[in-house]
Amino acid sequence: MTPSIRRPGAGQKDYRPLVMTAALHTLWPIWVRTVGAMQRRNILVRSQCRRCGALMRVDPVDFVARHGAGWSLIDAQEKCRMVACDGAVFYLASRTYGAPWRVLLGDEALKKTLAEGPAPVTAEALVRPAVAQ
Repeated sequence: MTPSIRRPGAGQKDYRPLVMTAALHTLWPIWVRTVGAMQRRNILVRSQCRRCGALMRVDPVDFVARHGAGWSLIDAQEKCRMVACDGAVFYLASRTYGAPWRVLLGDEALKKTLAEGPAPVTAEALVRPAVAQ
């Protein structure tokens, strides 16, 4: 405590300004805040590429092994794993099958780019043209 700030005595109120230091990710539900929480709750996680649209399953166990249980997928981006794609992926999470998917982007600038990106591409869309031939 700095010497210029006096501590209130008994019965006195402390009127010092409150400094807000909470990170924005604390506004997210507890089940998406860290990969450790996702692993414990068996949360479904997917990655989607901004460039090619590839939608892939992701195992939170892999992230816990690589980054630790306290690491967060919120606003995290990694290189796309699709062959010949140089895009970056963002992450989505769902509590269970059939539940809505939550896009794990809190940064408004990153969210704006989603509208410009391709639609999600799954294996079903990739295999269908090959079977038709």
